[in-house]
Amino acid sequence: MDRESLNSIACEEYNQVSRRQLMTSGVKVGVLSALGIGLTDYFQMAQAMPKGIDSGKATSVVLLWLGGGPSHIDTWDPKPDAPSEIRGDFKPLNTKADGIQISEHFPMIGKQMDKLSIIRSMTTGEAAHERGTHYMMTGFQPIPGFGVPSFGSVASHYLKGKGALPPYIAVPSPVMYGGAGFLGAALDPFSPDADPNNPGFRVRDMDLPDGMTAERMDRRKSLRATVDGLFSKLDKASDRSKTVNSFYERAYGLLASAEARAAFDINQERPEVRDAYGRTQVGQSLLLARRLVEGGVRFVTVQSGGWDTHAGAFNYLKGGPMPALDRALATFTNDLAQRGLLEKTLIVVMGEFGRTPQINRDGGRDHHARCFSVALGGGGISGGKVVGASDARGFEPAERPVKPEDLSATIYKALGIDYTESLTSPEGVRVTLSRGGRHLHELIG
Repeated sequence: MDRESLNSIACEEYNQVSRRQLMTSGVKVGVLSALGIGLTDYFQMAQAMPKGIDSGKATSVVLLWLGGGPSHIDTWDPKPDAPSEIRGDFKPLNTKADGIQISEHFPMIGKQMDKLSIIRSMTTGEAAHERGTHYMMTGFQPIPGFGVPSFGSVASHYLKGKGALPPYIAVPSPVMYGGAGFLGAALDPFSPDADPNNPGFRVRDMDLPDGMTAERMDRRKSLRATVDGLFSKLDKASDRSKTVNSFYERAYGLLASAEARAAFDINQERPEVRDAYGRTQVGQSLLLARRLVEGGVRFVTVQSGGWDTHAGAFNYLKGGPMPALDRALATFTNDLAQRGLLEKTLIVVMGEFGRTPQINRDGGRDHHARCFSVALGGGGISGGKVVGASDARGFEPAERPVKPEDLSATIYKALGIDYTESLTSPEGVRVTLSRGGRHLHELIG
């Protein structure tokens, strides 16, 4: 594909990435165990960190990814007046936010709706999992052979990290297309690749390997610095070398930092706090996300799958995913508010699309991208509001259509990132952060 085609960001068919590529898209914690020359090579793809940006209200984002595509009608946008084959089995629930109803199986979230808002008119043309995920995680429709950076990687690119923790972390594992694309592997998410709800949860390689003492690690670091110093005399003008060094120092700092290890140690939480979040993967992942935000992490993705409900949807949803999400999200939102963190932490809850209003013959709903819902809160977002509306059947937007470009602009606006700025790929292709998008002024100034 030529540069002109890339610059147009045209929507074209693309080859599916391999499973191996998806599994290796995030920065695995195991690379830290090397901490030698190999790590330098690994981070050579990194780009130089940019200069400062305008101040936004949000200093961190927690993106809760509901993989598979949750039904908007069964969660955030009930249709009690629609025919039974559309409204489904669930009844609407009045919430703390005047005039806003959500599913009856979100009673705890309902008590926090004054802190959250709903977009009920999200719309895309991408009803396949891979393409829909790419669009929602980056704000760009996918094109062949061109890796657009995700929101988390862009945030890491523009915002300075705090302390030894990586600026972008994926719990328990990276979301597909949640990587850095052309920005380079150093801005991919750091991931524990482990479920925080498991009793033996432990982030691999956060402790020094057997036989490796802090003194030996310091000597290894010094040796590497000496070697790099020799090469730097031959490459004084290399910004890439400086960037590689900065990411090496970050990796070393992660291993050496007691504070970083403590942030991942979810067992430091009182049992009653862990119970409040729910002893589920999504509950404990959000609790860990809170700890990471407290530790200064800029962007956390929490992946919670199981929303691809083509059959037997209603018994399945009310028996597992919905109660777990209800407890986890409500407790997380309230916990942030009680700790004074909600105003500084943007919460985004979404999947790759919604599901068909019409219930199929197997008692489920199929993929539907023409209209679905996203929930937002914190980080300067006004709570207790609804943006847009779906039609009487929930089939398409009835007013105020919102596209992923608008959502990306809203996320960047909350973080103080100018979404009209451009990034340049190694091939020289300039990509505007939010191409044609506008932030949701109803929710954020």
